Amino acid sequence: MHTKLMLLVYTNHVRFVVSTGNLVEGEWTVVQNSVFIQDFPLDYTRVFAANEFSTSLALSLHDLSVSYSVVARLNHVDFSQARVHIVTTVPTGGDRVHMNMESYGMLRLARVISQFNAQNAEQKQWDADARLYCVGSSLGKLDTKWLRDFYMCAHGWDPQPLTLDARASIVPDNMVDIAVAFPTHNEVVSNVYGKSAMQYIMAKRDVYENPNFPKACLFRVQPRVNRTVVHAKAIVARTSEWQNCGWVYLGSHNFTPAAWGRLRRKESPYYNNYELGVVLPNVKYECRSQDCVSKVVWENANVPLPFCPAWVPYGRNDAPYFNKDIQ
Repeated sequence: MHTKLMLLVYTNHVRFVVSTGNLVEGEWTVVQNSVFIQDFPLDYTRVFAANEFSTSLALSLHDLSVSYSVVARLNHVDFSQARVHIVTTVPTGGDRVHMNMESYGMLRLARVISQFNAQNAEQKQWDADARLYCVGSSLGKLDTKWLRDFYMCAHGWDPQPLTLDARASIVPDNMVDIAVAFPTHNEVVSNVYGKSAMQYIMAKRDVYENPNFPKACLFRVQPRVNRTVVHAKAIVARTSEWQNCGWVYLGSHNFTPAAWGRLRRKESPYYNNYELGVVLPNVKYECRSQDCVSKVVWENANVPLPFCPAWVPYGRNDAPYFNKDIQ
């Protein structure tokens, strides 16, 4: 169970909270996380019409085995002002996985992104314009095939109907613009909180040293607070010709196949974890340069990310921080 979700019920409203940190003291004192919060009106004398957000939330709670009596109370919550889209993952084998696979992981993300721009989703010619900066606290078993599938989903495309050769023809390796942002060894060991923060970063040496691991995709994480460790899980997607707009994901998903799923030809996708997050659409970026976002703006408000989305690749002597406790 990796989902981080709270529904706080007050007299006249319900607070929807999605975070990147667990409810343990250390993850809110010695490492940097993100939280999305929105309040929704609550009125037990009324039944409000369902929408895409409320339906996604109800199904997500059902997947987490929340009782029907609790989920039914959502009928009295006005979710009409919801502006984000819920993305979840549940482990393969759950009842809903076999009924509606596109409801989860990277396929759910593809569906959400296709809603943002239906015209692009219907184009016959591939138009790859996204730059993805993907931050996480766990380094997964990545390979170029998985990165390609995720990159296609991030444009609203479902790669499943295509053969691996067809996917590679449409999206060659050099077109996959993904920065996998993960703390380096030196950044983690020099943090001001020492071992108290180091325990929350998860990477295994054998994963990194696998010949298929795409080391060239590793980029540095620049925390907003100097000499701290970023534990947030986020994707900053820059699209369009000028790279000044796009979308942002915040939630529990690390940038790993375990979290987002792995697509399998002529088989159901494979998911490992329970995950939940939200996608913020129609984000605007202010950029210092082509490789550095100085401000993220959504709904006329700043998005206070705990890191600076700066495309700075690992140097020759850089390596991820390897957590010896998980070897």
